[in-house]
Amino acid sequence: MAPSPSRLVGAFTTLKQTILALLGPWVFMALSASYLPTTILSLLRQRRFLALLGGPLLSSEFQSVWFGHFWSLAGPQVRSMAEDNVVPLLEGRVVKGQVVPKSEAHAPGVGGVVLEIGPGSGMWVSLFSDEKYLKDEEEDQGGREEEGEGLSASWATITPSSSEQLQQQQQQQQQQNKATKKVVGSRQRITQVYGIEPNYGIHPLLQHNIAQAGLSQTYTILPFGIEDIERYAPQIQPESLDCIVSILCLCSIPEPQKNIAILYRYLKPGGRWFVYEHVKCCSSKPGGWFMNAYQAFVNLFWPICLGGCQLRRDTGRYLREAGPWTDIDLAQPPKEPWHQTVPHVYGILTK
Repeated sequence: MAPSPSRLVGAFTTLKQTILALLGPWVFMALSASYLPTTILSLLRQRRFLALLGGPLLSSEFQSVWFGHFWSLAGPQVRSMAEDNVVPLLEGRVVKGQVVPKSEAHAPGVGGVVLEIGPGSGMWVSLFSDEKYLKDEEEDQGGREEEGEGLSASWATITPSSSEQLQQQQQQQQQQNKATKKVVGSRQRITQVYGIEPNYGIHPLLQHNIAQAGLSQTYTILPFGIEDIERYAPQIQPESLDCIVSILCLCSIPEPQKNIAILYRYLKPGGRWFVYEHVKCCSSKPGGWFMNAYQAFVNLFWPICLGGCQLRRDTGRYLREAGPWTDIDLAQPPKEPWHQTVPHVYGILTK
């Protein structure tokens, strides 16, 4: 019996989506390659001839400048595609790789003293601004005050002598509200952000975005690698960080297992690590053996075109093995198809 037209259309649609997904990384790399002429001209104008001699294959300086030019276009596009995942992540509203309502969340959002790994140009810096958080808090406080005023008027009619007692109750309620503000699924007040970014060339744009977000007094750039925190940032002591945030950055750090273990030591007990990273394909999933081999082939070219970014890191395992956790909620988003060449791990780990 011949398959129905609807089944044929469905099969064709699935095949088309799979082919486009497999071609996606090559299109992205081709777009990056289109910035090679701009990079060469930029290095010539700056008389950085050693970087030119090394070229994209041998010179990390060339790769850094090349990636910077490309990311000025690609970065905002990546943000627009990832924002629906990152915003709820920093609010603590991610469970088993999926965004959930606040009522179903398991962890508080980002807050306190925060370390952002690899902020780059500051693509996510605005999410650390307390402007919206404080606005929501003020609205909540205003609503509570209005309720208190109504209550005071009604009580005054019944027992005029109890106004002092009522005021004390209102103050106690306000203190309780502040104390319970740190609830699951809610963004917390941020007191300090450190952004560890060793690429000096991108610091001017990062500083601009920090100022635009109103974080000039709150956000400090650390211009060195993770391995140098102890040496150059004595203000960051072991077990002093409330939160670590890594968004699409652990793919590029050197010695990832070693450096992730170093970062773990700086997180205080009860501290949270917010993760949205791309990782290697899983061989145990349907079609995984093919995607594993295909991703390995793509990765022969990907790091050259994308500033040293590695597709084949088992970042989820590195994080789990960094040290003991009280809670690990880290998973690949279920909505990602089997043919995803750049799959992700997504979630929150609590020390």
